[in-house]
Order: sequence, then C-alpha cells, then structure tokens
Amino acid sequence: MSDPRTPHQNGAAPWGGPVPQRGRQSHPEQLGSPAHPQSPYAEPQYPEPQYPEHYAGASTGQHTGPPTPVSGQQRVPVGRAQAPARRRTSSKPLPEPPAGLAVGTTVAACCLLFVELADLAILVFTGGRGEASGINIGLGVRVDPNGATVALLFGLAAYVAACVWLQASRRFAEAWNPAARFARGPAWTWLGWLVPVAFLWVPFQVVRDIRDAVLPDGQRRVALGLWWTFWLVSGLRVFTSSDQVAEIVVRSVAAVALTVAAIHWVRIVRETTTAQEKAAGFA
Repeated sequence: MSDPRTPHQNGAAPWGGPVPQRGRQSHPEQLGSPAHPQSPYAEPQYPEPQYPEHYAGASTGQHTGPPTPVSGQQRVPVGRAQAPARRRTSSKPLPEPPAGLAVGTTVAACCLLFVELADLAILVFTGGRGEASGINIGLGVRVDPNGATVALLFGLAAYVAACVWLQASRRFAEAWNPAARFARGPAWTWLGWLVPVAFLWVPFQVVRDIRDAVLPDGQRRVALGLWWTFWLVSGLRVFTSSDQVAEIVVRSVAAVALTVAAIHWVRIVRETTTAQEKAAGFA
C-alpha cells in the first residue's frame, strides 16, 4: 500500500488533497486525443472546389447554363446537335442488287428493237411480200411467218429477261423498304404481260411500284407514263394489214413507238439499278 503523503505517480492529487474544481481540467489532454485541437483525428479543412461554369449549381439542381456535349474532339452546343440519320432497317437480309439481270434485260430489249427495225427495212425496200408468204387470219389481216417467227423468239427472250429482272428487283425492294406498298402480287410480275385486258395496265403498275420503293421522288428522271404509252402503241406491229401501203405505215408507226419505248425502258432499268446499288452501299 502506497504512502498517502507521496504524490501519485500519474500526477493526480495525493490522497486527502484538494478536490479539483468543477469545469476545470486538472491536466491537459494527451496529444493524439480526439479532444485535442491538433489531434490527427480532427476533420481536415479542404479548400472550396472550383467547378466549371456549366456545372455551377449542380448540387442544388439549378444549372446556370446548358451543358456542352463533346462530339469527338470538338464541343458542339446542345442546340446545334443533330441526331444521326437512320438507315432503313428490315427484318429480311438485304439481297444483292440484280445488276447482271439488268444488263441482260437491256441487251434483250435492244435485240428485239433491232429485229423489228430490220424486218421493217426488208418490207420497205423489197416492196412488200406477196399474199403467198402470209397467213390470213381473217378481216383482211395476215401474219408473216418468217418475220413473226423471228420477232416472236426475240420477244420471248426479252419477256423472260424483263420478268426475271423485275422479280429480283421486287425481292430487293421488299427487303430494303418493308413499308413499300405494291398494287399487285409477285405472280403478276409474269402474268401481267400475258393476261388479256390486264396487260394494258398491270405491267405498268409492277414497274412503277418497284422503282418507287427504292428511288426517292426527287431522283426520278424517267416518265413511266410516256414509256408505257409508246409501248402500247408499238403493239401495232403484231398484226398488219394485207394492203401493202397500210402495212408499211402501220409497221413504221409501231417501229418508231418501239424505239422510243426501248430507249425509255433502258433508262428505267439503269435508273432503278443505280438506286439499288446506292441502297446496298455499292455505289
């Protein structure tokens, strides 16, 4: 037991000594205590952060100005920012543009035109053919077996080439522009040229819908109505009168109409094919 007259080792008042007054510390706090003003546990005082002007007031929800988005390496104001242009999306895979078939139908149309012009030239320079070389079908109308056979073969080739190209072009148009509307079904691409009475307008609708599906309004340069009108007039070449003069006149009118229609057809095919290649990213 320690002597009460000896001071306490920790600096406290000896036993029986005066009691420290209330509100006063009898000894200072040790360095390192949370109560010490220079304690390392005291909360540090950091300087006020400096924010850019367009971030001022972000903590309170009051912005002094619209933020400036960054586009690449250049800051673009929000008012001038534009949404990127969207390409037409489709659930179907985009087929390859039928550029090869377009060349085929162009060549077939040119061959048909050459045969018709050659047959007309023979008719004009030989002074016509006799009645024995023709087949009467009634009402004073005859069909020349030689010229009709050659023209029929080239006409059949042009028909197949055109229908194959139109069918492939429609498949491309449906995949590229699903919102496009077609007045006729896919089967009318072939039947429209053969069905009686319907051949007067159905092929025109088929070609019109296919071109409109891939070509915007401002880029259409060929008048389809003009092409179709001359094509109908060129149908006069099928039947010719037994009279020599009348035959030459009718065939001449049909040849001129067929020439204009063929030129417009080549332009339509080229215009549509160019639009298809641009849509597919090939041009």
